Amino acid sequence: MRRFQLEGPSLDALKAQVLAEHGPRARIIAAEKVTVGGIGGFLSRQHYEVTVELPPSGRRRAPVEPDLPSRTDSGRTGISALLEEAERAESNLHPTIIPSVPVDVAPAPAPAPQPAPSVSTGSHAFAELMETLAASTGTPAHAPAAFAPGLQEMQPPNAGSQVPPSPVGSGWINQGAEPGQRNAVPMAPAPLGGAGDLVMVVGLGDDALEVCSSMADFSGAGAAAVRVAGVLETDGVGRAADRRAVATARAAGVMAGHSIFLAYGLGRSGTEMGRHSTLISALAADQVWVAVDAGRKPEDTASWVGAVRSAVVVDAAAVEGIDTTGTPQSVNALGLPIGWLDGEPSPTPVL
Repeated sequence: MRRFQLEGPSLDALKAQVLAEHGPRARIIAAEKVTVGGIGGFLSRQHYEVTVELPPSGRRRAPVEPDLPSRTDSGRTGISALLEEAERAESNLHPTIIPSVPVDVAPAPAPAPQPAPSVSTGSHAFAELMETLAASTGTPAHAPAAFAPGLQEMQPPNAGSQVPPSPVGSGWINQGAEPGQRNAVPMAPAPLGGAGDLVMVVGLGDDALEVCSSMADFSGAGAAAVRVAGVLETDGVGRAADRRAVATARAAGVMAGHSIFLAYGLGRSGTEMGRHSTLISALAADQVWVAVDAGRKPEDTASWVGAVRSAVVVDAAAVEGIDTTGTPQSVNALGLPIGWLDGEPSPTPVL
């Protein structure tokens, strides 16, 4: 007997190849459905491998009859049973060796491919996520084509064409700011909304958690997209305070099709900024915001924000508490565009 292996995109194609090249005496004695890469079966490549047995040359053999109908409960036989077993093996993420079956049994139709979710891979941090997941599962990582979320991903319909009215009478917009000063500050980016994106918000007390919760609600993902780190602890919200926990949270975001909003708490006074800065940098977020309370002393705010900016690139500021002070425009001194204002997108980058 001579045995060898073939691989192809489907059992039907392999069966036809064996029959055409080696005749009806060849037999497929084993089959595997092989999955390469991906996360939990998504974003992966699949093919089939079969083992073929040829009879000894020079000897004649009686024609091979098709298998008789099975007496088992399933009622599946031949290639149909082979395909069913291969699919069951795939669902368990372990290859299954299929018993010997003759080549000339009518094939069963192959299952339709499952659509893959949209994934954001436009950042170095997501590449590290893929490497982390590959190391955990033992399978090579193959990142899909990059997805670059636009600045208006999280905006509601027609947001790009409708600017929210400025509450001139409330006093929180600095109407006295010079036009040159306003033009010098670029518009803040919208919070990232791609599947698996990590948006980190850093702040004192519970400020970061309040901002993350409002961002998650605005995106439509809700509380399932929120995680906490640093000194923040709250019931019902998962922690993602190290790289492994962040990788797990990102994977959950990929599977659910939304970004992850990580609230990093510095405590009430923002002490031990050296330790916090190291951890913030190690978590490798795709986008970093600072949650600023307009009612706090500007010099205190500038101190901890400066420490965060020395560790990572800060993309924008989220300002809370504009109604608790008569001088909310003091946050302009930070030099960061204001992209979030009291729980919703800011209509202006400068107060």
